[in-house]
Parts: sequence; structure tokens; C-alpha cells
Amino acid sequence: LIKKITMKHLKKIIIAVVLIMGLNIQAQDSKNPWAVSFGVNALDTKTSAGGGSSFLDSHFSDAFSVKNNWNVAPTVSYVGVSKYVGDNFSIGLSASFNKLSNYVSYVNSKYVVSNPGDLTYYGIDANVKYSFQTLIQSKMIDPSVTLGLGYSVLGDNTYQTVSPGAGVVFWFSDSIGLELSSKYKKSFESREFNGHINAPSMLQHSLGLVIKFGE
Repeated sequence: LIKKITMKHLKKIIIAVVLIMGLNIQAQDSKNPWAVSFGVNALDTKTSAGGGSSFLDSHFSDAFSVKNNWNVAPTVSYVGVSKYVGDNFSIGLSASFNKLSNYVSYVNSKYVVSNPGDLTYYGIDANVKYSFQTLIQSKMIDPSVTLGLGYSVLGDNTYQTVSPGAGVVFWFSDSIGLELSSKYKKSFESREFNGHINAPSMLQHSLGLVIKFGE
């Protein structure tokens, strides 16, 4: 099912988003609980390559090495929908795709970046989000933390993930904002199997628009 998430499907979702923008959209709360988001995502496999002097150094050093480590699809590559359920919590679904052309390995005490063959990536996650906007009493800045459970497909391999993350939305108005977020997509299977890429954990960074609207 995940493999059927293609550009054709994403374009249909974007068209639906544009239609939704014509509705009466208000702040996301108990009376206006829905939000949709879409944009681009980047994947970084260095987080599971190994090496490093500590857990943080091994998993999160050079997390923003865009040129060397990131994989970015030059098009709309993620979409999401969420619903506010009360007490600053929202639940939602998100889907993303990418092409893996930069794969980071730790070989002979150094990091090496190689192309595994432009492996296609698909991911789908169910997410719970907690917003701190009320706590900081800001109308423009909306920081949050998330926890997701989902499936990833990389090439011919399918595996489960758990995805803690954090993000922030900068609201231009009561209904439209710019969303920045990062997730650690933790895999519980082998990164490589029989010398081939299997199920690596990855950092996923996203940048896009979020639109809130009513019932």
C-alpha cells in the first residue's frame, strides 16, 4: 500500500489542499480542529552509520551537513493532516517520499558517502503532537514535540519505525504558517544485511506550509 504513494497521489492531495484554502479557515482549536501541511523533506542516514565518541556524537553530529549527507527530492515530497483533540494535543497522519543517493557509512574510522543506487523511499506515520504555543503565550511562534509510529519502505525493504521529533510553526496569520520540523526515524532492524542496505535509521527534516481550517 505504501508503495502506491506516488507523485500522482500527492498532486491530488495538493489540489484538495488548494480547494480547502477557499473555505473559511480559522485558528486550530476545538471549533476549528483541522490542519493540513505539505512541503519538502530531507533524509540523512548518518545517524545510524556508527562511529563517534558518544551516543550524541554518533547519532547527531553533522546533522545539518546538507551538501554531503542530505537527500532532498526537488518537489513536494510530504503531506500531512492533523486534528486538534484538546489540551494542546493533536493527532495526525503524514506521508513522505524521497530518493536515497547519499548513504553515509563508517569505514576504517572515517565516514564515507556513497550512492546506493538512488533507492526510492516511502514513509507513512501516525503522529501525536503537543504544542507549547499556549504555554509561551505567543500568537506567532508555535513550538511542539511529536511522537510517531509508522512504516518505511526503502528499495525492496519494509520496516517499522518510531519517530520522536520537534518542530516549530511561524504563523503568518490565524490560518497559514511556515512549518519546520525534524524527526529521528528509529529502525529496530539491521542497518545492513548480507552487505546490502536494509533498514537504516534516519533523520528526516521537513519544511513546508501548514493551513488550519474549521469543521
